[in-house]
Amino acid sequence: MDTNLSFLRRGAGLICAGAALALPGIRTAAADTPAQADAFPTFDNYIKVSGQAPFISGDSAAFATRTGSPAAGSGGIEDLSYAKDISKDSTVTINGHALGGSDDYLANLKLTTSNVGSVDAGYKSFRTFYDGVGGFFPLSDSFQTLSYEQLHVDRGSFWINTTLAKPDLPVFNLSFHADTRTGEKDSTEWGPIINPNAVIVNGALVGTAAPNNTPFIAPNVLTLDEHHQALDASMVATIGKVTETLKAGFDWVNNNDSRGYVKYPNSSVLVDPTVTVLDDQELIRSTSFRLLNQTGIKFNDRIALDVGLTYLHQSSTNGGEWITPAYSSTLKQVYTAVTAGNIYGGSKVDDFVGNVFLKLTPNKNWLVDLGFRDEFNVISSSGGFLTTSLATGATSLASSNFTVANDATYSHVTDHVATPEVSIRYLGFGKISLYGTFDDRINHGNQHWINPYAASTTAGITGVTTTAPAPIGSVFFQEANQDNADAKIGANWNASSQLTVRAEVYRKDHQNRFVGANDIIGTASYGALYVTGYTFTGLKFSVIFKPLPTLSFNTRYQPQNGMMSVTGNSVTGGLGNEITSGKASGQTISETIDWTPYSQLYLHGDISAVYNYVQTAYPVVTVVTTSPSIPSPIVNANNNCVTGNALMGFVLNKETDAQLQVTYTRANNYNPQIASGGQPYGAGFEEESVTAGLKHKFTDRLFAEAKLGYLRRTDATTGGFTNYHGPLAYVALTYSP
Repeated sequence: MDTNLSFLRRGAGLICAGAALALPGIRTAAADTPAQADAFPTFDNYIKVSGQAPFISGDSAAFATRTGSPAAGSGGIEDLSYAKDISKDSTVTINGHALGGSDDYLANLKLTTSNVGSVDAGYKSFRTFYDGVGGFFPLSDSFQTLSYEQLHVDRGSFWINTTLAKPDLPVFNLSFHADTRTGEKDSTEWGPIINPNAVIVNGALVGTAAPNNTPFIAPNVLTLDEHHQALDASMVATIGKVTETLKAGFDWVNNNDSRGYVKYPNSSVLVDPTVTVLDDQELIRSTSFRLLNQTGIKFNDRIALDVGLTYLHQSSTNGGEWITPAYSSTLKQVYTAVTAGNIYGGSKVDDFVGNVFLKLTPNKNWLVDLGFRDEFNVISSSGGFLTTSLATGATSLASSNFTVANDATYSHVTDHVATPEVSIRYLGFGKISLYGTFDDRINHGNQHWINPYAASTTAGITGVTTTAPAPIGSVFFQEANQDNADAKIGANWNASSQLTVRAEVYRKDHQNRFVGANDIIGTASYGALYVTGYTFTGLKFSVIFKPLPTLSFNTRYQPQNGMMSVTGNSVTGGLGNEITSGKASGQTISETIDWTPYSQLYLHGDISAVYNYVQTAYPVVTVVTTSPSIPSPIVNANNNCVTGNALMGFVLNKETDAQLQVTYTRANNYNPQIASGGQPYGAGFEEESVTAGLKHKFTDRLFAEAKLGYLRRTDATTGGFTNYHGPLAYVALTYSP
């Protein structure tokens, strides 16, 4: 707590110093504005400085991840706005903020000249916090974290946008963006650890310990270094009833990402020692060029037509390393094993898109949009990498004991996607409007690829190099057909100023079918058959009821039901019959109430309950009694939560307003007993906060805000290791010159 208080004092000093430096300049530059009579006016020119200091006990990394604010606090210029007419026709506006601690910055300058155009330039960056935890093993109460748990990723963007818009001439636009993403975040891909319940004797595992001797709950970290630049130019010209749009764009991507984790952390098993793995280190260089032409024709008030063509060409190269240390039982030591070294590869994409949309308004009651989109693309790629392996029984790590293999791979994919669309709206029933939409994305594709195979192998001891063609088991041909249909119909009924009812029914039917060569020609070639898909039907229903001008109820109900399925043939181990892999049922019920019993008091409350149930193939798929090694099926899952919020705002006097707020969220779907046979997925947490705030006007140009709250979060899925609680203080000062 002393650290937080010290930070708050330093932050307050910086805030006041920054305000003292900034305000005179703004006061001098800004035009005088008359004092406003209302308690808290809205200013055009102002600066707002603020500071926030949490006093958290518990897991500070979990607090930062959940709230988006560091446990050490933050402060600075929360908001700044300045606008000035520099001439009769030109206006300059400045917006920005700078919050230390949370590393949230913005500087934006815009110059606008009437009947000429504008220039908009700026830079912004913000920080996202992540918690470097791996997993919790409830059977032994063990918890895995990174050595430094508080991770973050910084996202930045610089832009400059210029527009030339003179009367009766085409509008030209030129823009440049440079975006970055750097830092570290936790990964959802876990690494192996030694089961804490495993029996270890003389450095070796003895017997078995459920679920296995290596549950995958060690934390991973992703290290990101990504850069993206884009240059875009456009022209929009209107000649009579025709509007012509031309766009051209260039993109450059330069990424260098990697994944690291500790394999078997704190292990005392000789054959499974603790090692650090550099997994999936990947460099990507990509350039793309795109052209777009869009023509819009408004024939009359009833008929309009849009026609467009787009071309995209993208080329990319990639490289990197996958390094996974291995253990030699002969040497009794860890050595570097190159899982995939000297990765190289390249790919090219050519994508062509054409679309036509017809808008019909036969009379004031009908609105009809008919559209068709056609797309064709070709994707080709090839590459390879190097692998190393230590000879069995090797007595040293000499290069002569290693075998080096150069693996190669190749792929070629084509897609032809046709998407018809229709949208209809009818307004002829007075207070009731009806609407419906339908679109169907139909993709006919072909895939040909070769899995990585050892094109050449060099034995370290003999130095002999062996070359080999791609084995038939690595060559695949498939037809890839997808049919994704979406439809919805709905109605809006504005019965009166007191009652509005809206209802919508939707259906999603998505099927993905992959047919291999063996199914096409009936021989022992490769590719196989499998079909995945899902069908969901749902309803969106809402009622807004205002029995009094000062009282309103907003009720929403959204149920959804559906089924996921998979089909397999004898090549993939199935019989060709459809198997329901999962059934899902979900409901969301929410209510919002707003009440202003009198002008000095405002009440708001909302509550939302989500019920989500997924039934898997269990118990249809069962464990074979003669093969105990077959794992148990995935059990059914519940994903339910309740969220509530209550807010009361009231006027203390002419210069002071007050506010009280309470929030609550709970999920109770965590089942640790599943850990005996697998990972116990499912959320189980409770979160609550209470906040009181005051807003006081010192003068018509200066007012202050202060809030004090208490928040608490408990998380059963991490065994309580990421729990936190404590007070949170916030102060802010807003001044308009």
